[in-house]
Amino acid sequence: MGLKEFIEISRPSNALFSGVAVLIGALVAGGGLEDIQKIVLVFFVAVFACAGGNVINDYFDYEIDKINAPGRVLPRGAMSLKTAYMFSLILFVISCILAAAVNLVAFSICLAACILMYIYAMALKKKPLSGNLLVSLLTSITFIYGGTAVESYKGVSILALISFFATVSREIIKDIEDLKGDVKKGAKTLPVIIGVPRSFDIAFVFLLIAAFLLYAPFITTLYGYLYLVIVTPVMFFVMYIVYQIYRDRGSPKRIQKNIKKAMYLVLVIFLLSSIIHRVM
Repeated sequence: MGLKEFIEISRPSNALFSGVAVLIGALVAGGGLEDIQKIVLVFFVAVFACAGGNVINDYFDYEIDKINAPGRVLPRGAMSLKTAYMFSLILFVISCILAAAVNLVAFSICLAACILMYIYAMALKKKPLSGNLLVSLLTSITFIYGGTAVESYKGVSILALISFFATVSREIIKDIEDLKGDVKKGAKTLPVIIGVPRSFDIAFVFLLIAAFLLYAPFITTLYGYLYLVIVTPVMFFVMYIVYQIYRDRGSPKRIQKNIKKAMYLVLVIFLLSSIIHRVM
């Protein structure tokens, strides 16, 4: 076991995405060069906290991953469960220490998020819908968290809402994708309890709400007509995914990846709109 396994189990791409989401949240909220120190700090808070969440998730998912993802670090025996557990706690502690250097609000949110990530991995992930809602809340909080660095939440509240509803949809689709392993290990996810067709229906509703919320920045006059022009193509892409869920119901893996791509595009649009709004 070497450094490679520690990096792999922390899923650096996911952790970095959380950090980038916080950066975008800070910039959308109006952060500038005068806030650079706190913005950098909250970036690393998000990276370490997310990495800790990924590790503790793999720790509690060990038995299920032996079926669904046998190539991961723990199922293939590249790291002991005890080491993974201690590593996750260290990452959580580092994130909270960094958060304390930002301000009290940042520390409080970080501490609560770390506790919730632990509870999610330990118990709620295997519960129908509640686990999906919690992980979606934690994802959307990253944008709000960016606002704590600059003590402003302008724009990020709408972005967080869009992220929340889109992530709930994606999490349900991921549960459909993992149905085989979850059934074998007794995980009580939504598809296991109510079946795949009804789970698709719920995912459809949440993504449809996220799609309509894309126009909220224009309706609330946060951003102008330029935002409307650049967000509309993304709206069509999201509606295509909605169609996939409601009618086509093809590969769950492809659908959840398309939702992820749409979320990336929305982040870019909010960032561009924020910059344009300041310049103009």
